[in-house]
Amino acid sequence: MPTRGLAKGLALPLEVYMPSYSDEIAVQQARDTAETACMRRYGFTNWRTEDLGTAPPLAANASNMPRRYGLTDLVEAKEYGYRPPHPGRESTPPPERDAADAVTVLQGRQGGNDVTSFKGTALPEGGCDGEVNRKVGTLDANLVERLSGESFERSQETAAVKAAMGQWSQCMKDRGHQVNNVWDTDKLHSPAAGTASSEEIKLATDDVECKTTTGLVKVWFDEETAIQKQLIKDNKSSLDKARSRQSSILSTTSAINAAAR
Repeated sequence: MPTRGLAKGLALPLEVYMPSYSDEIAVQQARDTAETACMRRYGFTNWRTEDLGTAPPLAANASNMPRRYGLTDLVEAKEYGYRPPHPGRESTPPPERDAADAVTVLQGRQGGNDVTSFKGTALPEGGCDGEVNRKVGTLDANLVERLSGESFERSQETAAVKAAMGQWSQCMKDRGHQVNNVWDTDKLHSPAAGTASSEEIKLATDDVECKTTTGLVKVWFDEETAIQKQLIKDNKSSLDKARSRQSSILSTTSAINAAAR
């Protein structure tokens, strides 16, 4: 959970069902290990995967709590405006991944058709991708992320959030900014690369200070928390099953990564 700013210490109920960013990296690491081992069996001895962790998110999971309700950290606002404090770097796929033979082995397909062998050696069903899926699996967060999106949308329609948003909007108007809601700030500053302008810094600072005086973040969080608790009650069986599958995949992942060290 966030350690500073208006979202400090806040965690929504659905977050306990969400895989964390570190979980996702761990699973991808295990998948990369399995993929590399598979590809090397077919002669791709220099096979490598994309770098991991090159663009870490601001949040530990898909709830994006530090910025779920817009900018919430005054320290960041005064220094970076709306920009991420630690922008990631782009990772480009290794060129070998685009070679025709590599695609055949990786996907088990050639010319749009399934193939079962490569240069006389049998391929796993679905190629190395299929083998990796069966050996490691993937984290499926579709349900919890859908419910999280639903609670986010519904919370904005509650009377309490609308009232607090109106107060925030008036506060911003008093400071010279015409915005009806926290997302309207995107229209008032340029997303261009580089450092934030003084105008963007002022806008971001006013944004967070108005959230502070109106209590918008806490009001919004409380309303969404109530909605999520009900969603969990309504979907508990499915959420528990998804979490059980997630735990199984993470256990497999841990074993693969430990063996690869």
